[in-house]
Amino acid sequence: MKTKLFFTLLSLVVLATLCLSCSVQSGISKYEKAQIQEVIENHDKTLIYIWSERCGASKNMLEKNIKPYLVGLEKNNVGIIIIYYGKEEAVADLKADNRLIISSNLPAAFGKMNANRTMKKLLKDYKKFNGYPIPLLVDKDGVVLNRDEKSKYYSYLEIFQAAK
Repeated sequence: MKTKLFFTLLSLVVLATLCLSCSVQSGISKYEKAQIQEVIENHDKTLIYIWSERCGASKNMLEKNIKPYLVGLEKNNVGIIIIYYGKEEAVADLKADNRLIISSNLPAAFGKMNANRTMKKLLKDYKKFNGYPIPLLVDKDGVVLNRDEKSKYYSYLEIFQAAK
């Protein structure tokens, strides 16, 4: 009787652990990584904008520094990838045929870890970020073009210039 109870409890613990790990890992999938890689390789430059629903600065930067330039970027054949952590409805107005929109319901902190891992694998000189938003402009080889080595932040200037 005790052995049966022990194995039942052990099974429940294992099942709960598996369920938790699946929900925490519902970030950027292998398929989405392949899509990101494809967009990067098929454009001379690609904008990757990573942001979170919970970050006021992300929303502000999106409205003021990204959305106004999307059409110009597209006209100049710049690939556009938007990675968003939050409810999918928030990125509905960003969807277009030539844009890759990836949304995940991961909490912001897990999203940050997930995005850092993904970008580190896909980009050659990627430096980890600790807060949202993160605007990346990369070339087709995965080299980040807009990191200011002096301040150690990612600049919007190169993005604006690519949209001209």
